[in-house]
Amino acid sequence: MIRFNSIREWKSYCFNTHRKYLNNVYFTKWIKEKIIYIFNHSNLRNENIKQVKRGIEKAIALIGLHFKLKCPNYKFYNLSLIVENGNIIGDKMLKMVTSTRKRNNNCYASIFVVDKPIKSLDAVLKHGEALTYVSEGITLFTFDPLKKSSLKFLRDRAMHETFHLLGLNVHHEETKVQGYKQLVPCNMEYNAPSSHLCRKCKDALKSFWQGIEYATKKQFIKS
Repeated sequence: MIRFNSIREWKSYCFNTHRKYLNNVYFTKWIKEKIIYIFNHSNLRNENIKQVKRGIEKAIALIGLHFKLKCPNYKFYNLSLIVENGNIIGDKMLKMVTSTRKRNNNCYASIFVVDKPIKSLDAVLKHGEALTYVSEGITLFTFDPLKKSSLKFLRDRAMHETFHLLGLNVHHEETKVQGYKQLVPCNMEYNAPSSHLCRKCKDALKSFWQGIEYATKKQFIKS
């Protein structure tokens, strides 16, 4: 657990986190686009995809960002090319997306909904989990289309991972800040038990984007 002696110290830490990201060419491009695409490469029903979309929209709205969400109704990528032993290979997915961006001369953020486990390094992420590359603006959600997930679970899980994508790299229980009540549940707990985002985690995200605005001299948070 990382401990902070005051709210001011916590906000300053989050504010300054932007520095390592702005050194990444992909990060500066995808935040400049201000567009997030959802690519559905699963057999989830439209009703379920709508809940994923709502969770993402709520995450964007809670921070107050000028980001648009788009959901094309076609499968843009051929994910069969990056499947090994029934698992989507995270590193190959990353290369596929970044090379496609370079070829098409764009760099919007991409959220993929898939129905196969995801292999990242030596770990395999099973259904209900996600993998996010913040610098490259890429998130992969994996859900089991044969398992009936509650609409709340889909919304809250999508919201949780979107907060990671938007710069919050720690979970609620990984930090303790003097001055905040350690209230739970919070959406940024590991299992995303709630749609509620606690003040500590919300302040973290706001401070991160304020740091981005300070460094780039561009507006991302709505007035």
